[in-house]
Amino acid sequence: MPDPAAIRDLVLPAFIGDALALGPQRIYAAEEIARLYPQGVTTYDTPRSAYHPGKQAGDFTHYGDQTLVLLESISKRGKIDPAGWKENWMAFWNGNPNSYRDGATRRTLENFSAGLDIPSDSHDLGGASRIAALFALDFESDEAALQAAAAQTRLTHGDPQVAGAAEFFMIATRRVRAGASFREAFREAAGLSSSPPDLESALSTEGWSTERLAEFGLGCDVKSAAPLTIALALKFEHQSFEGLEVNARLGGDSAARGLLLGLLLGAKAGLSIFPQEWQSGLRAGARIDALLTRTA
Repeated sequence: MPDPAAIRDLVLPAFIGDALALGPQRIYAAEEIARLYPQGVTTYDTPRSAYHPGKQAGDFTHYGDQTLVLLESISKRGKIDPAGWKENWMAFWNGNPNSYRDGATRRTLENFSAGLDIPSDSHDLGGASRIAALFALDFESDEAALQAAAAQTRLTHGDPQVAGAAEFFMIATRRVRAGASFREAFREAAGLSSSPPDLESALSTEGWSTERLAEFGLGCDVKSAAPLTIALALKFEHQSFEGLEVNARLGGDSAARGLLLGLLLGAKAGLSIFPQEWQSGLRAGARIDALLTRTA
Protein backbone atom coordinates (compact mmCIF):
# COMPACT_ATOMS: atom_id res chain seq x y z
CA MET A 1 0.00 0.00 0.00
CA PRO A 2 1.26 3.53 -0.71
CA ASP A 3 2.60 5.57 2.19
CA PRO A 4 0.23 8.54 2.79
CA ALA A 5 3.12 10.86 3.69
CA ALA A 6 5.03 9.96 0.54
CA ILE A 7 1.93 10.43 -1.58
CA ARG A 8 1.30 13.85 -0.03
CA ASP A 9 4.78 14.83 -1.23
CA LEU A 10 3.54 14.31 -4.79
CA VAL A 11 -0.13 15.18 -4.75
CA LEU A 12 -0.14 18.33 -2.61
CA PRO A 13 2.50 20.17 -4.70
CA ALA A 14 0.41 19.48 -7.81
CA PHE A 15 -2.64 21.07 -6.22
CA ILE A 16 -0.45 23.93 -4.99
CA GLY A 17 0.70 24.53 -8.56
CA ASP A 18 -2.92 24.86 -9.68
CA ALA A 19 -4.02 27.08 -6.79
CA LEU A 20 -1.03 29.41 -7.14
CA ALA A 21 -1.93 29.92 -10.80
CA LEU A 22 -5.54 30.89 -10.05
CA GLY A 23 -4.84 34.62 -9.71
CA PRO A 24 -3.10 35.29 -13.04
CA GLN A 25 -4.67 32.34 -14.90
CA ARG A 26 -5.60 33.28 -18.47
CA ILE A 27 -3.80 36.62 -18.37
CA TYR A 28 -1.42 36.62 -21.33
CA ALA A 29 0.13 40.09 -21.18
CA ALA A 30 3.41 40.03 -19.25
CA GLU A 31 3.15 43.73 -18.45
CA GLU A 32 -0.30 43.22 -16.90
CA ILE A 33 0.96 40.41 -14.68
CA ALA A 34 3.96 42.54 -13.67
CA ARG A 35 1.59 45.35 -12.72
CA LEU A 36 -0.65 43.06 -10.68
CA TYR A 37 2.22 41.13 -9.07
CA PRO A 38 5.24 43.42 -8.77
CA GLN A 39 6.83 41.06 -6.22
CA GLY A 40 5.91 37.93 -8.15
CA VAL A 41 3.11 35.44 -7.55
CA THR A 42 4.18 34.40 -4.07
CA THR A 43 0.79 33.99 -2.38
CA TYR A 44 -2.60 32.66 -3.34
CA ASP A 45 -4.90 35.23 -4.89
CA THR A 46 -8.42 35.63 -6.18
CA PRO A 47 -8.79 35.48 -9.97
CA ARG A 48 -7.66 38.65 -11.74
CA SER A 49 -9.12 37.71 -15.13
CA ALA A 50 -12.75 37.25 -16.13
CA TYR A 51 -12.41 33.50 -15.65
CA HIS A 52 -13.25 31.66 -12.42
CA PRO A 53 -15.67 34.24 -10.92
CA GLY A 54 -16.49 33.57 -7.28
CA LYS A 55 -13.31 31.65 -6.59
CA GLN A 56 -11.28 32.62 -3.53
CA ALA A 57 -7.57 32.61 -2.78
CA GLY A 58 -6.52 29.02 -2.15
CA ASP A 59 -9.25 27.58 -4.38
CA PHE A 60 -8.53 25.53 -7.49
CA THR A 61 -9.16 26.25 -11.12
CA HIS A 62 -11.41 23.88 -13.07
CA TYR A 63 -8.36 21.68 -13.63
CA GLY A 64 -7.71 21.30 -9.93
CA ASP A 65 -11.42 20.82 -9.26
CA GLN A 66 -11.55 17.88 -11.67
CA THR A 67 -8.34 16.42 -10.26
CA LEU A 68 -9.99 16.45 -6.85
CA VAL A 69 -13.07 14.71 -8.28
CA LEU A 70 -10.77 12.04 -9.73
CA LEU A 71 -9.08 11.63 -6.35
CA GLU A 72 -12.49 11.22 -4.71
CA SER A 73 -13.46 8.60 -7.28
CA ILE A 74 -10.23 6.68 -6.65
CA SER A 75 -10.62 6.96 -2.88
CA LYS A 76 -14.18 5.65 -3.05
CA ARG A 77 -13.30 2.63 -5.19
CA GLY A 78 -9.68 1.94 -4.35
CA LYS A 79 -8.80 1.93 -8.03
CA ILE A 80 -9.19 3.87 -11.26
CA ASP A 81 -12.48 2.66 -12.67
CA PRO A 82 -13.45 4.38 -15.94
CA ALA A 83 -17.19 3.89 -15.41
CA GLY A 84 -16.97 5.15 -11.84
CA TRP A 85 -14.80 8.08 -12.90
CA LYS A 86 -17.38 9.03 -15.50
CA GLU A 87 -20.16 8.77 -12.92
CA ASN A 88 -18.34 11.02 -10.45
CA TRP A 89 -17.31 13.51 -13.12
CA MET A 90 -20.87 13.76 -14.43
CA ALA A 91 -22.27 14.14 -10.91
CA PHE A 92 -19.83 16.97 -10.24
CA TRP A 93 -20.86 18.97 -13.29
CA ASN A 94 -24.55 18.17 -12.95
CA GLY A 95 -24.34 19.68 -9.48
CA ASN A 96 -23.74 23.09 -11.09
CA PRO A 97 -20.47 23.76 -9.27
CA ASN A 98 -18.62 27.05 -9.19
CA SER A 99 -16.09 25.78 -11.70
CA TYR A 100 -15.32 26.98 -15.21
CA ARG A 101 -16.69 24.83 -18.03
CA ASP A 102 -14.03 24.87 -20.68
CA GLY A 103 -14.48 23.64 -24.23
CA ALA A 104 -13.49 20.06 -23.45
CA THR A 105 -15.99 19.89 -20.61
CA ARG A 106 -18.83 21.45 -22.57
CA ARG A 107 -18.36 19.24 -25.60
CA THR A 108 -17.99 16.08 -23.53
CA LEU A 109 -21.16 16.88 -21.59
CA GLU A 110 -22.99 17.56 -24.85
CA ASN A 111 -21.87 14.20 -26.23
CA PHE A 112 -22.94 12.33 -23.10
CA SER A 113 -26.30 14.13 -23.05
CA ALA A 114 -26.86 13.07 -26.66
CA GLY A 115 -26.20 9.45 -25.76
CA LEU A 116 -22.75 9.44 -27.31
CA ASP A 117 -20.17 7.82 -25.05
CA ILE A 118 -17.27 9.72 -26.60
CA PRO A 119 -15.06 12.53 -25.31
CA SER A 120 -14.43 15.90 -26.86
CA ASP A 121 -11.80 16.25 -29.54
CA SER A 122 -9.99 18.83 -27.41
CA HIS A 123 -6.21 19.03 -27.64
CA ASP A 124 -5.50 21.02 -24.47
CA LEU A 125 -3.10 19.88 -21.76
CA GLY A 126 -5.81 20.03 -19.09
CA GLY A 127 -6.95 16.46 -19.65
CA ALA A 128 -3.46 15.16 -18.91
CA SER A 129 -2.94 17.44 -15.92
CA ARG A 130 -5.27 15.44 -13.65
CA ILE A 131 -2.85 12.50 -13.29
CA ALA A 132 -1.63 13.64 -9.87
CA ALA A 133 -4.68 11.94 -8.35
CA LEU A 134 -3.52 8.59 -9.75
CA PHE A 135 -0.52 8.61 -7.44
CA ALA A 136 -2.86 7.75 -4.59
CA LEU A 137 -2.63 4.26 -6.09
CA ASP A 138 0.35 1.91 -6.10
CA PHE A 139 0.74 0.63 -9.65
CA GLU A 140 2.67 -2.60 -9.96
CA SER A 141 4.06 -1.83 -13.39
CA ASP A 142 4.66 0.93 -15.90
CA GLU A 143 2.04 -0.68 -18.13
CA ALA A 144 -0.64 -0.39 -15.46
CA ALA A 145 0.33 3.22 -14.77
CA LEU A 146 0.25 4.05 -18.47
CA GLN A 147 -3.18 2.51 -18.87
CA ALA A 148 -4.54 4.48 -15.92
CA ALA A 149 -3.10 7.77 -17.16
CA ALA A 150 -4.61 7.29 -20.59
CA ALA A 151 -7.95 6.09 -19.24
CA GLN A 152 -8.56 9.08 -17.00
CA THR A 153 -7.61 11.43 -19.84
CA ARG A 154 -9.84 9.84 -22.46
CA LEU A 155 -12.98 10.53 -20.46
CA THR A 156 -12.87 14.12 -21.71
CA HIS A 157 -10.10 14.37 -24.31
CA GLY A 158 -10.09 12.27 -27.47
CA ASP A 159 -6.95 13.72 -29.02
CA PRO A 160 -4.24 11.02 -28.76
CA GLN A 161 -1.57 13.63 -28.05
CA VAL A 162 -3.29 14.53 -24.78
CA ALA A 163 -3.37 10.90 -23.65
CA GLY A 164 0.24 10.62 -24.77
CA ALA A 165 1.19 13.61 -22.63
CA ALA A 166 -0.54 12.03 -19.64
CA GLU A 167 1.45 8.85 -20.19
CA PHE A 168 4.65 10.84 -20.56
CA PHE A 169 4.26 12.77 -17.31
CA MET A 170 3.12 9.64 -15.46
CA ILE A 171 6.28 7.73 -16.36
CA ALA A 172 8.52 10.76 -15.83
CA THR A 173 7.15 11.23 -12.33
CA ARG A 174 7.62 7.55 -11.52
CA ARG A 175 11.24 7.75 -12.65
CA VAL A 176 11.93 10.92 -10.66
CA ARG A 177 10.50 9.25 -7.56
CA ALA A 178 12.97 6.42 -8.16
CA GLY A 179 15.89 8.87 -8.20
CA ALA A 180 16.32 9.78 -11.86
CA SER A 181 17.19 13.30 -12.94
CA PHE A 182 14.54 15.14 -14.89
CA ARG A 183 16.48 14.77 -18.10
CA GLU A 184 16.87 11.01 -17.58
CA ALA A 185 13.23 10.64 -16.60
CA PHE A 186 12.00 12.57 -19.62
CA ARG A 187 14.10 10.47 -21.99
CA GLU A 188 12.64 7.26 -20.60
CA ALA A 189 9.11 8.63 -20.57
CA ALA A 190 9.33 9.66 -24.21
CA GLY A 191 10.18 6.09 -25.11
CA LEU A 192 7.11 4.69 -23.37
CA SER A 193 4.47 7.27 -24.27
CA SER A 194 2.17 6.46 -27.18
CA SER A 195 2.41 10.07 -28.38
CA PRO A 196 5.11 11.94 -26.46
CA PRO A 197 5.49 15.72 -26.38
CA ASP A 198 8.23 17.44 -28.36
CA LEU A 199 11.00 16.61 -25.93
CA GLU A 200 13.93 17.78 -28.03
CA SER A 201 12.66 21.35 -28.20
CA ALA A 202 12.33 21.40 -24.42
CA LEU A 203 15.78 19.88 -23.88
CA SER A 204 17.34 22.57 -26.08
CA THR A 205 16.31 25.39 -23.72
CA GLU A 206 19.22 25.16 -21.29
CA GLY A 207 20.25 28.69 -20.34
CA TRP A 208 17.08 30.29 -21.63
CA SER A 209 15.57 33.13 -19.64
CA THR A 210 12.06 32.86 -18.27
CA GLU A 211 10.93 35.42 -20.84
CA ARG A 212 12.33 33.36 -23.68
CA LEU A 213 10.59 30.23 -22.42
CA ALA A 214 7.31 32.03 -23.08
CA GLU A 215 8.13 31.72 -26.78
CA PHE A 216 6.74 28.19 -26.60
CA GLY A 217 3.34 29.82 -26.28
CA LEU A 218 1.25 30.26 -23.16
CA GLY A 219 -1.97 28.72 -24.45
CA CYS A 220 -3.58 25.42 -23.58
CA ASP A 221 -2.63 23.43 -26.70
CA VAL A 222 -0.72 20.31 -25.67
CA LYS A 223 1.76 20.83 -28.52
CA SER A 224 3.13 23.95 -26.84
CA ALA A 225 2.01 23.61 -23.21
CA ALA A 226 3.65 20.23 -22.63
CA PRO A 227 7.12 21.26 -23.91
CA LEU A 228 6.90 24.47 -21.87
CA THR A 229 6.09 22.44 -18.76
CA ILE A 230 9.08 20.20 -19.43
CA ALA A 231 11.36 23.19 -20.01
CA LEU A 232 10.21 24.80 -16.75
CA ALA A 233 10.86 21.57 -14.88
CA LEU A 234 14.39 21.37 -16.28
CA LYS A 235 15.11 25.00 -15.44
CA PHE A 236 13.85 24.71 -11.86
CA GLU A 237 14.73 21.10 -11.04
CA HIS A 238 16.58 22.22 -7.92
CA GLN A 239 14.50 25.35 -7.21
CA SER A 240 11.02 24.00 -6.57
CA PHE A 241 9.62 27.13 -4.93
CA GLU A 242 10.77 29.34 -7.79
CA GLY A 243 9.48 26.92 -10.41
CA LEU A 244 5.84 27.17 -9.37
CA GLU A 245 6.07 30.93 -8.87
CA VAL A 246 7.59 31.50 -12.30
CA ASN A 247 5.03 29.26 -13.96
CA ALA A 248 2.19 31.25 -12.40
CA ARG A 249 3.88 34.53 -13.30
CA LEU A 250 4.16 33.50 -16.94
CA GLY A 251 0.38 33.49 -17.07
CA GLY A 252 -1.71 32.10 -19.88
CA ASP A 253 -3.13 28.65 -19.23
CA SER A 254 -0.77 28.25 -16.30
CA ALA A 255 -2.86 26.01 -14.05
CA ALA A 256 -2.62 22.88 -16.21
CA ARG A 257 1.14 23.40 -16.37
CA GLY A 258 1.18 24.04 -12.63
CA LEU A 259 -0.45 20.73 -11.77
CA LEU A 260 2.13 18.75 -13.74
CA LEU A 261 5.08 20.91 -12.72
CA GLY A 262 4.08 20.64 -9.06
CA LEU A 263 3.84 16.88 -9.42
CA LEU A 264 7.36 16.65 -10.84
CA LEU A 265 8.88 19.06 -8.33
CA GLY A 266 7.14 17.25 -5.49
CA ALA A 267 8.53 13.95 -6.72
CA LYS A 268 12.00 15.50 -6.72
CA ALA A 269 12.04 17.46 -3.47
CA GLY A 270 8.93 16.59 -1.46
CA LEU A 271 6.29 18.82 0.06
CA SER A 272 8.44 20.40 2.77
CA ILE A 273 10.41 22.47 0.26
CA PHE A 274 7.33 24.60 -0.44
CA PRO A 275 6.28 27.48 1.85
CA GLN A 276 4.11 26.47 4.78
CA GLU A 277 1.53 29.08 3.83
CA TRP A 278 1.12 27.42 0.45
CA GLN A 279 0.35 24.15 2.22
CA SER A 280 -1.99 25.53 4.87
CA GLY A 281 -3.64 27.96 2.46
CA LEU A 282 -5.17 25.28 0.24
CA ARG A 283 -8.87 25.53 0.97
CA ALA A 284 -9.38 21.86 0.13
CA GLY A 285 -6.20 20.74 1.88
CA ALA A 286 -7.90 18.88 4.73
CA ARG A 287 -10.22 17.18 2.28
CA ILE A 288 -7.29 16.00 0.17
CA ASP A 289 -5.47 14.69 3.25
CA ALA A 290 -8.55 12.72 4.30
CA LEU A 291 -8.93 11.20 0.84
CA LEU A 292 -5.27 10.19 0.67
CA THR A 293 -5.43 8.62 4.12
CA ARG A 294 -8.59 6.72 3.23
CA THR A 295 -7.14 5.47 -0.06
CA ALA A 296 -3.97 4.24 1.63
